[in-house]
Amino acid sequence: MSLASEPNFDEIKTFLNEFEGGDVILSNKYFDKGLAVIYFNNPGKKNAISGKMMVQLRKCVEELENWKEGKAVFLCGLGGNFCSGGDLVFAKASGTPKKATQMCDWMQDTLSRLQRLPMFSVCLIQGPTLGGGAEISIFSDFIIATEDVKFGFVQGKMGIITAWGGGTRLVQKIGHKKALDLFLTSQILSAEDCVQHGIADHIVPVEDCFRKALEWIDLRLLHHRQIIRSFKNVVNKAATDTFDNSLKYEKSLFSVTWGGEINREALKKNIKHVKTKQTDRDC
Repeated sequence: MSLASEPNFDEIKTFLNEFEGGDVILSNKYFDKGLAVIYFNNPGKKNAISGKMMVQLRKCVEELENWKEGKAVFLCGLGGNFCSGGDLVFAKASGTPKKATQMCDWMQDTLSRLQRLPMFSVCLIQGPTLGGGAEISIFSDFIIATEDVKFGFVQGKMGIITAWGGGTRLVQKIGHKKALDLFLTSQILSAEDCVQHGIADHIVPVEDCFRKALEWIDLRLLHHRQIIRSFKNVVNKAATDTFDNSLKYEKSLFSVTWGGEINREALKKNIKHVKTKQTDRDC
């Protein structure tokens, strides 16, 4: 396959499935409130991602693309870690330009589709979240960090650069100077560092971190799914299209909600947005 040719995803899937180990699991436990949870689980390897896990992650994203009731997706790891990067056995066995291109095609497409979902995404980073693990997490809309996290783009120390689009995504998230500095230094960031750099949005204690993260997510699940999905679609459009096209798209989504059933029900409740001691009027 030429490096410039269109990806053959069936061929890539066959290649990736040769490298077993671990699982990526989509849980429907919280579907009733519009939340899907994706678990990374590779015991003994700090949830390093194998070829098979890359295939499973893509399948999870495909299922979410067809889930019309979804509001949010939550990515996290089992066993005290999120993802420590690519599995080294897989990395050593796939070290050719062709296989590198195939892996990049697969993961860049998968993570871009995750980012484009019409629901907001949250990633809980915990323990060593390095290299490929950092790349996966940075594609989420929000990142929650545990107090013990060790986060870093350490690819330079391995003699490579970012593989799955994490370089481009980090620049979008924190700006080119900060991103370049992290790439050049391979700095390992603490939870506080992640917040200061604009990578993480919230810090939770290691103990009971999953529940604490769910509480943070729950505060953002309050609106009807149509409203949440519309807001996310507006953000996606603004990030990828021209200003004028984004304005037109936002207008088209607003016109559907204005005077719609959700809007009418809200007006009936006479919602008070802000109350003061002096008055009960809306502000």
